[in-house]
Parts: sequence; C-alpha cells; structure tokens
Amino acid sequence: MIRCVHCNKENEEIFTYCLNCGKPLEQSLSSFRPRPAHAEKKVSHRLVTVKTDGTAGNEYPLNPGLNRIGLRGPEVAIPDDPRIAPEHATLDVGDDLAFLEDLATPYGTFVRVRDEMALVDGDRVRIGHALFQVQLTNPLPPTPSDGSAWLGSAGAASTHAGRLLRLGPNDVVLEAWLLGATETVIGRSVGDVLMSDDAFVSSRHASIAVVGGTCKLKDLGSTNGCFLRIRGRVAIQPGDVILVGQHLLRFRRAEG
Repeated sequence: MIRCVHCNKENEEIFTYCLNCGKPLEQSLSSFRPRPAHAEKKVSHRLVTVKTDGTAGNEYPLNPGLNRIGLRGPEVAIPDDPRIAPEHATLDVGDDLAFLEDLATPYGTFVRVRDEMALVDGDRVRIGHALFQVQLTNPLPPTPSDGSAWLGSAGAASTHAGRLLRLGPNDVVLEAWLLGATETVIGRSVGDVLMSDDAFVSSRHASIAVVGGTCKLKDLGSTNGCFLRIRGRVAIQPGDVILVGQHLLRFRRAEG
C-alpha cells in the first residue's frame, strides 16, 4: 500500500493517482529513480541530527537506494538509545525524495507533520513527551448499569466522531477526550488537553477535529512540532524531520 502524502489515503500500488484527492502518488513521480544494483554508490543525501537547541549535530551520508537505520546501521548507526532497535527502519533514496519504512519496531518511527495532516483510525501522534492515538471507529458502549460515565465521554451523550487517547507504558490509556467538529486544542497553557509540565509543548500547540468524516491534525505554529507514527512505506522530501527513538534527524540533500 502507498499512503498519499496529501490526504493520507492508502492506495493500492497499481494506482498512480490517489483515489481520494486525485493527486499523483509518490510511486508515479519521475523524480524517484532507485539506484540500479550495479551502479556505483554516490552520496546524494544526508540525515543530520537536530540537537535540543535546534542546531545541527552528527551527519550521516546516504547513498542512492536502500539505507538502513538502527543501533548497528550500518549506513545510519545510532548507538545507546533504548528506543531504537538494532534494525529499526530503512530509507530508500531517490533523486528528490525517499521512501521511509519502519521495520515493525516497538517504539515506531515518526515524521514531523507539515502544517496539517489527515489522520485515520489508529494513527499515533507524538506531541512533546506524550503519545496520543486517534480512535475513530469505536462508538461509546451502552451506559453502564450503575450510571457511571465512560472515560472521555464528559459524562453526557454526544454525537462525537471518535476519541483522542493519551497512552502510557504498554499502551495503557491514561486519559481520553471526545473528538468532533469542534476543535480539540492541545497545549501547555491553553486548550482542552493541557500538558503544563512538558516544556517541549507550546502554549497552544495543535488541534484535532473531525469534519465531513475526515479527522485532521493541525500544527498551530508550535516550536517543536507534531510527529505522526508511520505505517507502511511513506514518502519524505528534503527538509522533513524524522523522530527515531530519542533522536531527531533531518533529511537533506548532500552539499556539493
């Protein structure tokens, strides 16, 4: 399956245009030309570590074609991170974009959202130190016989379209909020979901709403951004930022 970077719709690989929004799919772009097996390796792009102060750190040269990311790489070796698997992800590099794929790791691989992104049921988003999951297909169960309310229901019946779950260790649900057409705002000091103790969260960081059957995550100009956990094989472009374990890596063209 190929996921459209414009509307997040998953399409069969036989299609060259997205069935939802009609825009070209990544595999149809002439700019993506994987390296032939016999071609000589030549550095075309780099992954650059983004340090906590925003400056550039270690650089990892990338060859056209398949590059492996993990504790032992070998192309991109990132040691001493308990959230990174020995073989964590692959980056298949073309001329102007690359395909990123997580190798079924426990902690996943994330890509920073550019302004706005459509979410599908089960998508997970990291904001600051918190991990959220969107639940769109499961309505609230019937009211319990003792009259108590379900977590995230606000104690009343609702025409909600889903829930936003905050996950803890082992995917335990710590908190939940209803999602609907009205924006649910996440922030450090302003919003419906407050993360007052997280310095990596902006005052008014992001919002999520379900309109016309589509759930959309919008970055509200935050400093540190929102990161979507990838599922399957997704396209990234120069300038995109990847979150692997506790490391931020910016994908960029090689200079010269």
